[in-house]
Amino acid sequence: MKLVGIDVGKNSHHFSVMDKETGEFNVAPSSFSNNKEGFDFLINSLKPYSKKSILLGMEDTGHYHVALLKFLLSNGYTVALINPKTTDLTRKMEGGITKNDKLDTITICDVLDTP
Repeated sequence: MKLVGIDVGKNSHHFSVMDKETGEFNVAPSSFSNNKEGFDFLINSLKPYSKKSILLGMEDTGHYHVALLKFLLSNGYTVALINPKTTDLTRKMEGGITKNDKLDTITICDVLDTP
């Protein structure tokens, strides 16, 4: 299974893809715009993997995640909404103090990987 961590922002988002079995990253943290072209870039980046083998996770961040969430669901992806407090606590437990969009994609993958 591939875990996709998405850090949601106002104008752009970041994502990374982690292999759940090995813990290795298939796609290093990358950014995409918060618009149709950016959403298409994300979908194209996920094309090497079957939709059934992917779990996407993103923080429930007010309204900034809504358009992306609707887009992913309408395209048949499975998406988990994560409480931002969970991501923050996980980051702190892993020794990170400062919020960083690229590193938060990895933290979101870690949250998705938690049993």
